Amino acid sequence: MTKLFEWLMAAACFFSVYFAIVLRQVKHEVLDQYMLEIQLSPIFLVLIFGVFSATVVLYRTFTFNNCEEAAKELMEQIKEAKADLRRKGLVLSD
Repeated sequence: MTKLFEWLMAAACFFSVYFAIVLRQVKHEVLDQYMLEIQLSPIFLVLIFGVFSATVVLYRTFTFNNCEEAAKELMEQIKEAKADLRRKGLVLSD
């Protein structure tokens, strides 16, 4: 089962229960009392998901480690590749 299918199944389960409650297929006094909150819950969930996603992206951006050794190795490989291309007759501008 792919992640997409898992998310679609979770969304289908949520919205089937949500629409059953909103369309008054399920009757209970607590549901009648909190109907406005139930109707607005998808909007709240999307907002909470957006805040969570932005927080995760910002946290991982700020705590990203510098890889000095890997950067030096990559620059050395770039120099070697440029030298190899020059030997083969390609003119490069630095």
